[in-house]
Amino acid sequence: MLGRISVEWAEEPYPVLGDREGLPAGMLMEELAGLWDLLADSLTRMGPGCLWPGALRWHATYGWQVLEVPPLGSGEPPLPDTPGARARDVWAIVHGLVRVAAGRPPRDLGDVFALLDLHAGEFPHGLDAIVRALLVGADPRAVLAAVRTEGEDGEVRVRPAAETAVGSRKAKGDPEMDNEDAFAVVRDIHGAVLLVVCDGVTGEGDGSGARAARAAVEAVRAYFCRDDHQGLTAGVAVADTAVNALTKGASTFLGASVAPSGEVDLALVGDSPAWLVRRLPDGARIAFRLTPDQTVLAEEIRTDPAAQWGGSLLTRHLGGYADEPFTTSVQTVPGDLLVLLSDGAAVPSDTWFGDDLAALASAHPSAPGLAAALVARAENLGGRDNATALIAEILP
Repeated sequence: MLGRISVEWAEEPYPVLGDREGLPAGMLMEELAGLWDLLADSLTRMGPGCLWPGALRWHATYGWQVLEVPPLGSGEPPLPDTPGARARDVWAIVHGLVRVAAGRPPRDLGDVFALLDLHAGEFPHGLDAIVRALLVGADPRAVLAAVRTEGEDGEVRVRPAAETAVGSRKAKGDPEMDNEDAFAVVRDIHGAVLLVVCDGVTGEGDGSGARAARAAVEAVRAYFCRDDHQGLTAGVAVADTAVNALTKGASTFLGASVAPSGEVDLALVGDSPAWLVRRLPDGARIAFRLTPDQTVLAEEIRTDPAAQWGGSLLTRHLGGYADEPFTTSVQTVPGDLLVLLSDGAAVPSDTWFGDDLAALASAHPSAPGLAAALVARAENLGGRDNATALIAEILP
């Protein structure tokens, strides 16, 4: 027979995070700055281990509320630190933040990072880096401040660099067609730098993926050199037309346009990821993902935490299914590294890719160095796919 515990609150509980009446996902990063001091006061007063997955609340008029529940029989607060208490508090915070963005509660940490990776860009930029900071005991306030850094007056310069490799286990003895990735960098007449990565879909292994990626890149290179081009979304349509007309294959498309102001527009069809690496005031670096995966798995996991199938099945791609590109924008500042990758250059390891990327950027802070390091990392992790890294280093 299960027991029941009743809790009476001294004040009316606000809506729980993720509820329709609660904090809108679009306001999450703006409102987070007001949460940290309240949490610190709450944990100082009550002690660790008093937070639970419904503890964080928010009201449109009154802001944040924290509802603590001390463990049964724990005595008078503040409670002493006990094994697992701080981990429970962190999980309660992460649970609430991810529930706001995803619209459903995460099942566990694996589910948290699946949601944050597969739906990056659809969720607030930088949420993945804040969650990671919470989990490793870093200061989430510093990460939030870095993510929300505003652009500076004046123009930026862009130093692009790229590296690509077939992958030792991907190579089939056809040097012309083994690498199905293609990329381009164009400086347009308006002063913007446009970067494109296309990853051909292998299909039947007949070279159609390589042809599709190359046809797309050549088409958008010519298009972006025109003085009347209409930007990335129009570029996706141009690339799709070229792939359909000239090949029987398919390809992803990841494009970025860096304006002289440092503002970056992004467009995606497929699963080629874009990331931003930013320096913290103490010199450390964080990385956060900017684009989602357009795959069957991404669609399924949004509502089903048990979903595992369909990670390589694209729901959008050049070659007939490019009519709904994902678009977003982000403001860059000097010192940033904008990272465009084929999925083979973002191959998973036993650590979160954002940690790997930030560490590589700290060791190789230039665009050429980071591009080479990312491709080398992919080879060291098995070389099972083509790997392309196109980096834009933002300079004053």
